[in-house]
Amino acid sequence: MEKNCRGVRKGTWTKEEDTLLRQCIEEYGEGKWHQVPHRAGLNRCRKSCRLRWLNYLRPNIKRGRFSRD
Repeated sequence: MEKNCRGVRKGTWTKEEDTLLRQCIEEYGEGKWHQVPHRAGLNRCRKSCRLRWLNYLRPNIKRGRFSRD
């Protein structure tokens, strides 16, 4: 049974939190998202960490305008 995100920080991510998440992913890799907040020292839920990584911090994410293709 999955725990909900009670008692965790919500809202805008800080630069420090982004740095901690990046370092954790660099050291342990992607996956096992239930361990990421604890390993990174973040007071965020696993879903928040996963979405932050996949949508904003991943190095190969493309930004900018869409091409005509």
